[in-house]
Amino acid sequence: MKRAKDLFGNPLRATREDAIHAGIVEYLCLCAHPKLLWLHVPNGAMVKPSARMYFARLGVLPGVADLLFVLPDKSVAFMEIKGPDGRLSEAQQAFQAKCALLKLRYRVVRSISEAEEILREWNALRGTSAMDNSREPFDENSRPHAA
Repeated sequence: MKRAKDLFGNPLRATREDAIHAGIVEYLCLCAHPKLLWLHVPNGAMVKPSARMYFARLGVLPGVADLLFVLPDKSVAFMEIKGPDGRLSEAQQAFQAKCALLKLRYRVVRSISEAEEILREWNALRGTSAMDNSREPFDENSRPHAA
């Protein structure tokens, strides 16, 4: 049986990287700053070679980081997620270099805790920014007081 391939023809396999990615997404769903916009760039989608060509014509860019952020201060940041032994591909290295050239934030993370640390550094989480007037994450033991 043939292995599934991503948009660029690379073989896909389930990795620990997928679990780390899913954990970071779950963490963002719970703790993201209300003024944070974030999304996953699905470059690794399983598609036929003809679809890869189609997506390339529409602007899919090899090497784009896994997560894209528009931070509360309206700056842009990118996060590439790798497993403990994962390495950047040539396309990912080129994208990282382009981000450096443009002075955009770009980080490679290898764990959920490392992602949390970087997200705090970027003021992307609730309660981490001077601009943040929002409440801390919901605590089911605290109830709003009646007026």
